[in-house]
Amino acid sequence: MAFISSYTYSLDAKKRILIPSKYRDELGDSFYITRSLDNCLTIYPEKVWETFTEGLNSVPGPDGDMAREYFMSFALKCTPDSSGRILLEDKHMQHAKIGKNAVFVGASKTINLWAEELWIEREENRDRDAIRRLIATNRL
Repeated sequence: MAFISSYTYSLDAKKRILIPSKYRDELGDSFYITRSLDNCLTIYPEKVWETFTEGLNSVPGPDGDMAREYFMSFALKCTPDSSGRILLEDKHMQHAKIGKNAVFVGASKTINLWAEELWIEREENRDRDAIRRLIATNRL
């Protein structure tokens, strides 16, 4: 499984957004969404979420507590409606600065959900030389 490509969708008046059909089968009947360390949201299929939370739970002490609180306090288990839409909560929209349009971005095992304006800015400012170095160093 690998989530690829990007898709722009609009939120409706009730703050619902359609999950791209290309992603729905891989996501299954339910999945998780939470904030990212960037100004976006990350969508996790259930099995990937389980692996992620197991990793979080293995971090001891105050650092582990801080990381768990950061991600888990914003986590929401989502089940799309019959049209394939999910409802975004205000805290999710505020963290990601999502207004009318959002971009679903395939990120291999997860999907990132960006405000359209922030995604465009990120693409315009992407450091391609750093990516070239990463590819060369890791022989990708």
